[in-house]
Amino acid sequence: MKKAIKSGKARSQNATKAKYPDIQKILATTDFSAESLAGLRCAVALGRKLGLAVELLYVIEPRATTSALELVTSANDYAKLNKLAHTRLAKLAKSESKPPTGIKCLVRMGRPFHEITVAAREQQAELLVIATHGYTGAERVLLGSTAERVVRHAPCPVLTVPIRPTDKQIGRAKPFHPKKILVPIDFSKISEDALPWATFLAAHFGAEIILFHVVEKYPLDYLLGAELTNHTVTPLMEQAKENLEQMSGRLSKTTGLTVSGKVGTGKPYKEICQRAKRLGADLIVLTTHGFTGLKHVWLGSTAERVVRHADCPVLTVRELKRNML
Repeated sequence: MKKAIKSGKARSQNATKAKYPDIQKILATTDFSAESLAGLRCAVALGRKLGLAVELLYVIEPRATTSALELVTSANDYAKLNKLAHTRLAKLAKSESKPPTGIKCLVRMGRPFHEITVAAREQQAELLVIATHGYTGAERVLLGSTAERVVRHAPCPVLTVPIRPTDKQIGRAKPFHPKKILVPIDFSKISEDALPWATFLAAHFGAEIILFHVVEKYPLDYLLGAELTNHTVTPLMEQAKENLEQMSGRLSKTTGLTVSGKVGTGKPYKEICQRAKRLGADLIVLTTHGFTGLKHVWLGSTAERVVRHADCPVLTVRELKRNML
């Protein structure tokens, strides 16, 4: 962490050189539940604002089969379900897109997270929009988390729109019109890959960008006590503030946007979610490594945890491919 903060001072000069993303198509998903409507409405609003094509996807999840007869029956059932799904999608697209914008409807069969990511790749979508229930604990484990898996495997950025079970107007999330965009920065090249998307959306919606760095506290820090911990953490926070001040100044100068920087301490995903809520942020934009398997387990996933706990929409951006030579 110390090395990342120190190198960030030298590298912040290059943090504003990335171009805006080239986006032509948005792929939104639905399962016909009230919750999933929030994602569709967000996608339609974005498409209308940015002048982009929107495609709507529904995935039929097959039931397990054990015999040849069941396979035949399932094939017949799928044909009926496919036709019914197309009809429902067309009706939904017409009702949610006023005036109608000619939303293309897609139906696939398989495991939802897999089919969603495959469809995004085949349709060459530059942005995926998906609603998330925001369940935690045992309920999340039992229900699984399609949104988190999509974030991990998608070939393009993913915008997750949270709908909590306690919402009084379920499925009626407030219109997507961000005025404050929080961008977590750890001064690595990877974290700065979120900046082109953040500045792109801020420019279109007239939003303010808030760069946020978390000086992470580890269990040992708490055991050492406040005096020793502050002796270690305070210099890191001061250096981070200086780096963010330089970075936000250059970003503001090159984009003409209002940009500021904030520093916090604690567990990154918790601090990001809490700071977003405290500041009234309408959107969090951050980079995901996209690791899977043991590497994913070892390193954890701040992005997926933010998606799970944030109260506002979260845009996760895949890290850019770089020449390693």
